[in-house]
Amino acid sequence: MQTETAKTAVSVAPHPKRFSFDTLAIWALTLTIAVAAIAFIPVATIPFLYTKVSIIAIGGLIALVLFVLARLTRGNIIVPPIALIGALWLVPLAYALSMLFSGVGIMAGAFGIELEPDTFGFILILASFATLIALVFRRTNHYRTFFKVGGVLLAITLLSEVIFVIVGKLSPSTVSPTANLIGSFTDLGMVVGLGLICALLAIRFLALTSRVRIATWVFGALALFVLALVNAKLIWILVTLVALGLFIESIMKRRGQPEDEDLDGVATLEVPTGREATMGESRALAPALITIIVALFFIIGGNTIGAALSNALGTNFIDVHPSWQSTLAVGSHTYASSPLFGSGPGTFGEQWLKYRDPSLNDTIFWNVDFNSGIGMIPTSFVTTGILGVLAWLVFIGLFLFIGIRALLFRTPEDPYARFVSIASFVGSIYLFVAMIFSTPGPLVLLVGFFMVGLFVSSLRYSGTRREWGIVFAKNPRVGFVIVFGLTILLLASVVAAYTITERYLADVAYADGSAALAKGDLTGAATDVNRALLFAKNDRTYQLAAAIGIAQMNKIAADTTLAPSDAQQQFQAALSSSIQAATTAVNLDGKNYQNWEALASVYQTVVPLNLSGAYDKAKDAYTHAIALNPSSPVLPYSLAQLEIAQKSYTAAETDLTNAINLKHDYTAAIFLFSQLEVQQGKTKEALQAAEAAAVFAPTDPNVQFQLGILRSGNGDTDGSIVALMAAVKANPQYANALFFLAVDYATKNDFADAITQLNAIAALSPANATAVAPDLAQLKAGKNPFPPSRLGALGIPQTPIPDATKAPATAANPG
Repeated sequence: MQTETAKTAVSVAPHPKRFSFDTLAIWALTLTIAVAAIAFIPVATIPFLYTKVSIIAIGGLIALVLFVLARLTRGNIIVPPIALIGALWLVPLAYALSMLFSGVGIMAGAFGIELEPDTFGFILILASFATLIALVFRRTNHYRTFFKVGGVLLAITLLSEVIFVIVGKLSPSTVSPTANLIGSFTDLGMVVGLGLICALLAIRFLALTSRVRIATWVFGALALFVLALVNAKLIWILVTLVALGLFIESIMKRRGQPEDEDLDGVATLEVPTGREATMGESRALAPALITIIVALFFIIGGNTIGAALSNALGTNFIDVHPSWQSTLAVGSHTYASSPLFGSGPGTFGEQWLKYRDPSLNDTIFWNVDFNSGIGMIPTSFVTTGILGVLAWLVFIGLFLFIGIRALLFRTPEDPYARFVSIASFVGSIYLFVAMIFSTPGPLVLLVGFFMVGLFVSSLRYSGTRREWGIVFAKNPRVGFVIVFGLTILLLASVVAAYTITERYLADVAYADGSAALAKGDLTGAATDVNRALLFAKNDRTYQLAAAIGIAQMNKIAADTTLAPSDAQQQFQAALSSSIQAATTAVNLDGKNYQNWEALASVYQTVVPLNLSGAYDKAKDAYTHAIALNPSSPVLPYSLAQLEIAQKSYTAAETDLTNAINLKHDYTAAIFLFSQLEVQQGKTKEALQAAEAAAVFAPTDPNVQFQLGILRSGNGDTDGSIVALMAAVKANPQYANALFFLAVDYATKNDFADAITQLNAIAALSPANATAVAPDLAQLKAGKNPFPPSRLGALGIPQTPIPDATKAPATAANPG
């Protein structure tokens, strides 16, 4: 028996309503994007974006299950022209090959930490959504359902944003003016920009009722207002290009009226167009022109007018990504070692840390670990290699070729299908451009690939209006293969849904653990971490487990109520669990410098206890971390702290010098360097380092205090007073600064000001009042209570280096 494959004409005739898995699949896909868009749980420990991603994943899997059940019950598969679907799946194929052969690891490449956009799992979700939409959406009433729901969602998004802005302006502590339902503020602008484009196209190509037309105009006005708040030049440019195209088309298709007085006696050349201008073309002129004017206004004056509006309403935000130059530099280094498969899905951050320009340390973004490049697609080029480049180029190139040809020569005759075809094609291009020049969030990507699927679906209405169908129910052999494949797909969907649910619960437990640790609830934090590891094991959770262990060790060491044997036993258990957690994190992902840093921190905690091998293991871990993140000044600074704990001062000087060379204004390193020099009796060098630190941190009370002490020790009493006053101004309760300021005033025989400083210390606490009472009595008697015999080397701090950066709450005792 031959396989029955047929081309069937597309029918747009209404069908009687009845229960259908196909209908349920359509609603599952539509409601998935609806629920993901409005999902907002105002709880700090509920991950905002990952909640949306999980909804997207679970909703897609439910739709897939319903589609499979529909095919199994109907015994057929009907598809539109499939060339674009095949090209689309080249992208997840490239991600799969990169995941398998780049060495990134299957779980890390598939899921990352929170199913990030550059992982194989998320790309697979996007491709599955686009494919399901292309297969399930077959009739114009399906399209109408989607756009009606989409319109309602956009209205809710806009109204909620207006509310957020008003409430955020009136009560900033309640909610931020940039809060929104979509994701980042830029993501909100992208979704609103796409909605505005669809509204302009609807006015042009659809015969809208007066009520819908008025609602569309109101929506357009609100959309322009929100876009003005976002003030993203890329979005303005894309919206302007679409509006300009509609404006030009409307002008070209309008004809001069025969009774126009300007044409009296004028010989005109008229080129027949085949039809008169329609009402839609006329109605599209005004909204397109208004959009162009507003958009150009903000494109030209974005840094002035747009910034003024954002400042007035409090919607300023920073959206920073690496430049094209930085992205290409990281890509060239990556291709030098792994050109074919790239560095692996989700690993741009690792490559960025290895190859970023050290000059970035002199900017405010010096400690930002970027996980993506200038745009999503350029990032994908780095992580998936040449295979990814070819996959994206083939897919986008074929999309443009088929789309332009279909819209120019095979435009659907049905008005609504024509609108869907044009809107989905333009929306898809909008997404592709956004993916090249920015990094859209998960919801923006879902909407964009929804558009891709709608365009592929609309191709069944182009030209001869045909679609392909395979009736496998009439062929036992072919039917067995297809049914078996669909059954496997059904079971795989269930497993995938279970896995995604587990990882989401693990992420929630991780957030609970982080919050508990921040509050000092170590028992609760440990319970939450164990719960997270029960659901899904990843290196980030093990890092948290190691941090909890360190906190437990510090708590045990400070607890004087424990018996020595109990304290030793509990400390050993906490140390063992911390080492095991940090080591597991390294084993899961040895390319993540943070895992090595966590391991180093565990061993560094017990170095002062002279635990055998702790120093060597901590230093080895720091060495690995520095190799993975060579331009970070934080790591050599931490290594210097380790060397100081080991009393290896020469090595610490070298590490601090390396940290300062990487970041010339690294105040913490400069400050510690000055303390180290004091510890070694190098007063001149210490003073130079402190002066440099004060230049970069003029409002840091610790830096100013150190500078004052060093100046006093070098005989510069007036300079010491200036620095100590700056320290007190930054921290009025800085008892040590107040005390040494009193000492300086007494040295200058300014007893009145010295008494003022000691009175300020006494007001801080009864203990302080008792401590400074004898000195106050002598000052009031006209005597200096700080003779040289008592001061000694008062100008140089005698406390151990690890405590020198702290500001004690009690008065200093120089004697």
